Amino acid sequence: MDLDVNIAGQVTSHSVVRADLGHDGRSIVVVSGIALPEWRVDTDEMTRTSARVLLRQPADIVEQSTVTVSLASISNEESSFGFAVDQAELAVEADELVLATRLSLMGEASFLHRFSFQVVLAMRDVPAQISGELVWNTSQFRPAETTPAAAQRAFVIEANAVTVTDGPPPSAPPPGVPGTLPTGTIDLRPVASGQIVSVTVGEQTCRASYVIANPPKLKRLIVTVGAPGLHAVGTGTIGMRATGEADFTLTPAAPTREHVDFASHHETGPA
Repeated sequence: MDLDVNIAGQVTSHSVVRADLGHDGRSIVVVSGIALPEWRVDTDEMTRTSARVLLRQPADIVEQSTVTVSLASISNEESSFGFAVDQAELAVEADELVLATRLSLMGEASFLHRFSFQVVLAMRDVPAQISGELVWNTSQFRPAETTPAAAQRAFVIEANAVTVTDGPPPSAPPPGVPGTLPTGTIDLRPVASGQIVSVTVGEQTCRASYVIANPPKLKRLIVTVGAPGLHAVGTGTIGMRATGEADFTLTPAAPTREHVDFASHHETGPA
């Protein structure tokens, strides 16, 4: 059985405490909670099963770990009985941490309602980053100075998490594979902002390099660029269109994405 810390009724009293050690991205992380397997047997023979607690913690680089599991709530209806958590170990699946346990139960009837857990991790975080280039016509916007700050005011650069209502939840595409937006109402929620780090201004074309620092891992992301500071010659409005892959998922194994590029285009009206 799988018990998810993000699903009510499967895990309760879930908490995560993180302490930054201040060196090379290392930290101590303590994950604790009470899992609710609500497992019942009605036999005088020992019965065993597996239970996995999906911790929903990115498994960047785990250097050391300790796991403690204890019975928290059991019951028996007047018979010989046995209750045990025989085994508990930490595993990594899809770049997330999973607490894998083996449970044992005997009795007529016996219930293993809950067990508590605590996982202590010494981890080294792998910094995540998205980078790319913005290209636009100088006639649409000429920065007052050839500085990142002068160009920044013309753009809104965001990495967005994808959520869906009135439809199935989005599936995250594997690294390097473009995603397909699902049916339903799509909502893009900004989770990280981008900063321009360099700019060049030419007679015809301007270019700016940007970086989005520390976007979340293990979430489907779509990068968008708004261009409130770009102006069309004549009628119409100017937007920024992705020319590189802008829909992806970062993972601890692949925490960076480069060449997420955008170019200006007329959204409405004649060019």
